Amino acid sequence: MMVARRHHFLPQCYLKGFARPKKHGKTHQVVVFDRAGKSFTSNIINIAVEQDFNRVDVEGHPPDTFEQLMAAFEGDLGPALSRILQARNLRNEEDRATLLNFIGLVAIRNPRFRETFRDFNEQVLNQLMNLVTADKDRWEGQVKKMRDSGYVKPDSPEVTYEQMRDFVQRGDYRIELNKGFHIASELKGFDAILPTLFNRKWVCLTPPAVSGGFITSDHPVCLMFSDPALRGKFFGPGHGLKGTEIIFPVSRHLAVVGAFELKEDEIQLPEEHVARVNGAVAACAERQVYAHNIDFNYLRRDNEKPRRGAELVNDLDFRSGGSVSPSAASRKPRSL
Repeated sequence: MMVARRHHFLPQCYLKGFARPKKHGKTHQVVVFDRAGKSFTSNIINIAVEQDFNRVDVEGHPPDTFEQLMAAFEGDLGPALSRILQARNLRNEEDRATLLNFIGLVAIRNPRFRETFRDFNEQVLNQLMNLVTADKDRWEGQVKKMRDSGYVKPDSPEVTYEQMRDFVQRGDYRIELNKGFHIASELKGFDAILPTLFNRKWVCLTPPAVSGGFITSDHPVCLMFSDPALRGKFFGPGHGLKGTEIIFPVSRHLAVVGAFELKEDEIQLPEEHVARVNGAVAACAERQVYAHNIDFNYLRRDNEKPRRGAELVNDLDFRSGGSVSPSAASRKPRSL
């Protein structure tokens, strides 16, 4: 039996909402804008995908066990997204719950979060290794404990204190975390943020009839401050923090914004505010933005006019990782 190894961290049933069908709907393509300064058309099967992203190494289970569980969830997600897009609202409670679960999974299970988590653990372990190797007696005492407890096999090669100290000080190594460890940590995080998503009030946003619509990215959950007094603080926005909002593009024809202070509503945005949403999505992208075509608008800052999507690939702010300011991204019509 073949084991799936190419795992999408954004499912194709979601990406289809921004794609153009080809070959009688058998394939779907999007325009990709890469921060490296490249723009190209791609089949959605080849984007937002990583080798073994969901791999687990658990005795008695195939390595794609978790991938199969995610596929089962996506089997429910696809029809729910279709119904939401047809209705252009979140009035169906089951479909609303499915979408909020999806937003929670995407927010916590993505390459950026994994790298941040890996880097944090690497910094902690680096400090620990510096402490352990700061003194020869301390190092040799730790080695003895590891040997006595069985962590170090009797036939393991001898490493002198001087060799280990030099290795640690040079820093010529990278700490990697087991994929299963990542997944377990992500699921704990998901359990923590999911109630906050249900506690937010959600507003459905639709573009004008004549519009390039919304775009998405490889990091489409845009969490930011909505309260100007909180911007620039030493801490970042948190999922449970008041004065924050989440912008999430559901398809090119629908986006949702969630905040604790909002009133549930369904609003058709003027094109300038569609551009603001797209600016926020571009700003939050890790590496790539995905669009139906190049005819969308995006807005970087309050004092500028909206730009055409075709300009994004050459936008130096986007290429450097700073597409828009939070104030431009988060401002909505007064009715919100």
